[in-house]
Amino acid sequence: MESNNPYEAPASFAVDAQRDTTRPLFRTGAIYIATFMGSTLAGGWVLAMNHEALGQPGLARKARWSGLVASLALMALSFLLPWQIPGVAYLVPQLLAVSQWLKKTPQGDAIAVRLAAGLPMRSNWAAAGIGLLCGLAQLAALGLIALTAIYGFGVEL
Repeated sequence: MESNNPYEAPASFAVDAQRDTTRPLFRTGAIYIATFMGSTLAGGWVLAMNHEALGQPGLARKARWSGLVASLALMALSFLLPWQIPGVAYLVPQLLAVSQWLKKTPQGDAIAVRLAAGLPMRSNWAAAGIGLLCGLAQLAALGLIALTAIYGFGVEL
């Protein structure tokens, strides 16, 4: 604020998120839908797509790798922990991790600014599709690992 006008709107660091209106973002709800359906792999992918739309390729790469590493760790953990543990015990930490990512990066503020400005957002169905595809890919990978363990190494369940 360069003038002494008390009625002038304050400057915001998130205003530059409105600069490129041709590339809409996913809403936070869509990010949670993708994470719910396809674990942190899908959540990280959708977060990365938002970062790319905001012109943050470094954060996009970090989001993709974080989602992949977290998904691999979750798969390994699912093989090591007892079968009696409910699925919610795996789901809640993933949603909390995505929530923390949104709080620690400027993406959450950029989404809020775009929603308040009425700018176009990406479809929740697209996020659900990404989540479904990532979930199916992980299910196929787990099946392949299980079949390899059973038929290749003679592991008994």
